Amino acid sequence: MIEIRNDNDMVITRDDGSQKLMKILFYFHNDQRNKDYYFLYEEDNEDEVIVMGTSDGESLEDLSEEEFDEAEQVFEAYEQDPAIQDLKKD
Repeated sequence: MIEIRNDNDMVITRDDGSQKLMKILFYFHNDQRNKDYYFLYEEDNEDEVIVMGTSDGESLEDLSEEEFDEAEQVFEAYEQDPAIQDLKKD
């Protein structure tokens, strides 16, 4: 189960009840799949970004190979965006 807090944090509750706080780098929505994709990282490890999807807004799902390829392209565009680069400098 997931819970999004203050637009930047996602709390993931595992099946055993334990919780993990992840930071949301950014997300995008795919209209064709009606699915959201979140790029997440742990606060103490900003360099390791993972991507997960959700179609119901309540649980995370692993990505298919096609979804992962698309997410990789979106992430590369995000990383190369001049506006994002300026924000990183601040």
